[in-house]
Amino acid sequence: MKREFGRLLAAVLVIFCVCQSSMVTGWAYSFDAGEVEISMAQDASDVLSQLGKAENYYEAQSCKHQGKEKVFTYEGFELSTYPSGSDDFVKSIWFLNEETETPEGIHIGSTIQEMKEAYGEDCEEAKGRYIYTSDDSVLTFYTKKDLVSGIEYKAVGE
Repeated sequence: MKREFGRLLAAVLVIFCVCQSSMVTGWAYSFDAGEVEISMAQDASDVLSQLGKAENYYEAQSCKHQGKEKVFTYEGFELSTYPSGSDDFVKSIWFLNEETETPEGIHIGSTIQEMKEAYGEDCEEAKGRYIYTSDDSVLTFYTKKDLVSGIEYKAVGE
């Protein structure tokens, strides 16, 4: 009886961990800029109007798409867009300082251990990069000497 209960408990824990991992994948790859939630590949017009005037802005002809890619700098992060038809879509977010953090509390200067506690072990690791992938976005942590040195959200395929 105890052995069956132990097996049942172990099975429930495995299912819980798998479900928790997929829940993280479902929501972990969006960025919150104050009250504005930004997801990769979403229409950029609403996001940009909510964020307001950028501190800095530049654009360049896209090598991959018809039109211009645009980069908007706000306090603590850069937001890049790509053109598709007559609209622009969120391509990436790059963190610029230690004060900017993911919704899970990870920032430049966090330890690799803190990052793994927040996002789990299910990532691709290569040359100091930890890459977490969901259906429509990639969250990459760049590291040096066991600390996060850069954070980037990017639309899949961009």
